[in-house]
Amino acid sequence: IEDLQQLAIFAGQYDSLNRLLEELLLLGELYGQEVGKDRQTNDDEPPVVLSTIHQAKGLEWHSVFIICLLEGCFPSQRSLDEPGGEEEERRIFYVATTRSREELYLSYPILRAGGYGASVVQEPSRFLQELPETLYETWHLEGEPNRTTDPNGGASQDFDPNIDPVWDDNETLGEPWLAD
Repeated sequence: IEDLQQLAIFAGQYDSLNRLLEELLLLGELYGQEVGKDRQTNDDEPPVVLSTIHQAKGLEWHSVFIICLLEGCFPSQRSLDEPGGEEEERRIFYVATTRSREELYLSYPILRAGGYGASVVQEPSRFLQELPETLYETWHLEGEPNRTTDPNGGASQDFDPNIDPVWDDNETLGEPWLAD
């Protein structure tokens, strides 16, 4: 939904659908060129190119960032429901990782916004978990939240994974991240 909201904001800059589509076509032609070869910013730095994995096929860049590598996002839940979908997503992941000449960054958020303002702990993509640890290094941010969090997004101080939760027979939990 956030992506669609950003697209709506971007599209709102244009006075007509035709003008938006013309601009997107021109951007597509620009992104098809080798980045930094013919086009430079005022600071003589190569521009940042935002691309989907599907659009990147056959292209190469010095540095590539593949973001949001989460279970349910990559591979998508829809692909997991289709026969052969997971293998197709794995193939696409491999193609994406071969688009960089020098630097490849694979990332995922630990927390994402969930319903009712809660933060939901995320699992990294199975594709990341399948990579041999000798092929990458892991960076941890300072102040990185614990994998167990309370609904307000802060680290739970009293969480003990060895204690089973106890509820009254009439009590329901509702959404997993909303505890009374």
